[in-house]
Amino acid sequence: MKVDTSALAQPQVQPSGPATPKTPPKETVNATLAPDVYHRSGEQDQTPTYSRPVVIGEGQVLLETAEETIKRVGDAHSQLYAGGDMFHAANKMVEHYDDFMGMLELTDPMLAEKNWRFSVDEQGLMKVSGDLSEDEITTLETKLNNNQELVKYANEVKEAFLKYTEMERGPSGTSSYWGKYDVNEENFADIIDMKSLMEERVELKAYKVTAGINLSVLDFVDNVAEQLKSKAEVAFEDEPFNYIHDGA
Repeated sequence: MKVDTSALAQPQVQPSGPATPKTPPKETVNATLAPDVYHRSGEQDQTPTYSRPVVIGEGQVLLETAEETIKRVGDAHSQLYAGGDMFHAANKMVEHYDDFMGMLELTDPMLAEKNWRFSVDEQGLMKVSGDLSEDEITTLETKLNNNQELVKYANEVKEAFLKYTEMERGPSGTSSYWGKYDVNEENFADIIDMKSLMEERVELKAYKVTAGINLSVLDFVDNVAEQLKSKAEVAFEDEPFNYIHDGA
């Protein structure tokens, strides 16, 4: 049988629709692409950073470096816990407090023996509280506020405490120590009893006494810590740091 092969010689007709794009010549591709640019590593900033920056907000704004944090916290701690400004102001109060109590014992011995305390209010005046009548509170506050040196040093204690606990919290606004407590101008007098601090005397038999030092630094710090723990609200505590071991 004879097979008709004429159809095989006819050109192929492409189906209707969009034309299939042709692949451009190799030289055209090379001509239209920008060459890659590589920067040598030596041209980049090679300064090592050994800091854990304190950042805040969505933009992660740098507030201080680790080195700045260490210095700030170290300065605050030396002032609060190692016989700094707060302690020295309290130590200077002692002789004026002793003079005040000596005179009170002469003029009103029963009042001197009662259970009362004093501190500094938001106006910088002495505030008395305790198991006293209104008249007794008024009498003591008047006498205390007339002792200008006692008022001066009591305010210095308060100012140093507020200044250095704020410094301890720093840009993050948190702390693991005294700075974690909510103590401010308004509530300081309700939390810190300065009369109690005046009783933390150096034990002559237990310590080699330095001239002019009347209070024990360790006992003074412990007293403040106990007052904060029992009367102040924890409002600015650091979040605990969780260390995750990766198994390496």
